[in-house]
Amino acid sequence: MAKALTIFAPAKVNLCLHVLGRRPDGYHELATLMQPLSLGDYLKVRLGGEGLSLSCNDPALCGDNLVLAAARAFFQAVELEPSAEFALQKNIPVAAGLGGGSSDAAAALLALNALHGSPLTPERLWQLARNLGADVPFFLGGVTALCSGIGDVVEPWPDFPLWDYVLVNPRFGLSTARIYQEFDLQWTNGSGITKISRPPGNPDPGLAFMVNDLERVALRDESVLGDIKEALAGSGASGCLMSGSGPTVFGVFAGPAQAKEAARRLRQEGRWWVRACRGVTA
Repeated sequence: MAKALTIFAPAKVNLCLHVLGRRPDGYHELATLMQPLSLGDYLKVRLGGEGLSLSCNDPALCGDNLVLAAARAFFQAVELEPSAEFALQKNIPVAAGLGGGSSDAAAALLALNALHGSPLTPERLWQLARNLGADVPFFLGGVTALCSGIGDVVEPWPDFPLWDYVLVNPRFGLSTARIYQEFDLQWTNGSGITKISRPPGNPDPGLAFMVNDLERVALRDESVLGDIKEALAGSGASGCLMSGSGPTVFGVFAGPAQAKEAARRLRQEGRWWVRACRGVTA
């Protein structure tokens, strides 16, 4: 049995995100379409050692985080003493609306399960993932998916087209908790029956389904996000949207060449973190 494994932990974008209301447990009921990206972190997992340890190229992430929380949950589920070393190569910006922490947690669960001979079923892994965070179950699947509930009810949509993107981050993070706290619930659909319809064929990224309810809050608080959307549209993006609770904004481009050229021009301005990437399927 292998003792070490390196796994890719992709970022994601929310191609739409609707907030339907607040649940009795304090979470928000969501309907969102998410796609994993070619941009991602790399997590190396090695079994052995005393307890759990984590090293990272970002020193700020070397303390207790979702990777170690996922590891503790896994070892408790399989009734083994925790014993593993993690090395995280962080490429996804932190607190950026791209799901980096959740993806790293899912990668830890998948790697540990594989290294131990898959003792946990997909259903049991989903249960562990759900308890770790709303986006973690999505990253277990590795495909574009419609997500509902608090984001934990995942309906794979593997035939959705893989789009080309430019991601732009203003080099600061936003607190997900703060964005939701500021979200005015008068904008939600109290019926709780909002659904995301599946556009036929290859959807036009300029279609109205590309809406993020949380964008209104973030744009009000951070005017630079409006500047980023204008810059992406001016660079040829056919659709622009903030991902998740922000502040990263993405533009959809006709192909990889157009995305790379737009990213090159935007990067030359030197104001923002900019990456070209593509949707992927595991």
